[in-house]
Amino acid sequence: MSIILIPIGKVDPGEMKLLESPLKAEFSCDVAIGKKIPLPAAALNAARNQYDAEVMLEHLSLSGETAGYDRVLGVTDVDLYLPGMNFVFGLAGRRNAVISLRRLRQSFYNQPEDAGAFRRRAVVEAVHELGHTFGLPHCEDPRCVMRFSNTIAETDRKGPAFCTACRSRIRTGEAGGR
Repeated sequence: MSIILIPIGKVDPGEMKLLESPLKAEFSCDVAIGKKIPLPAAALNAARNQYDAEVMLEHLSLSGETAGYDRVLGVTDVDLYLPGMNFVFGLAGRRNAVISLRRLRQSFYNQPEDAGAFRRRAVVEAVHELGHTFGLPHCEDPRCVMRFSNTIAETDRKGPAFCTACRSRIRTGEAGGR
């Protein structure tokens, strides 16, 4: 099992690096950081000043950077949305997922930066979206990383790890693997 992290657009290399070890530990697999791919112009909704997460996910899946890896996580610093929603922290498909770092920063909420909170949030969202690529649905356990988050407060309340039931489903292949 292997995961590759792909920066989409301008992403701080240090922020990419901070995801590597926690993902390696949580999924017990090799994690690599790939080459940056450009932001897809077609994803930009200028009126909203946001990028369509579905278009971003498709752009990621069409990039040549993902071959040879079991799972792919695109990481971007632009704000993402889905039609009918104000924003999303991330989105997952069958083997690819994308997360946005934009709303994980304290500065987005006009608060002083907190490197620890940012790192934890980034890991929570990365593990959550990758969990979906293994077929895991949202979980009712309030501490499980697979709990749905509609606000940053909900992201902060849950942990960066799978609950026992979700971890078991991944290990035994019961999650579906999509």
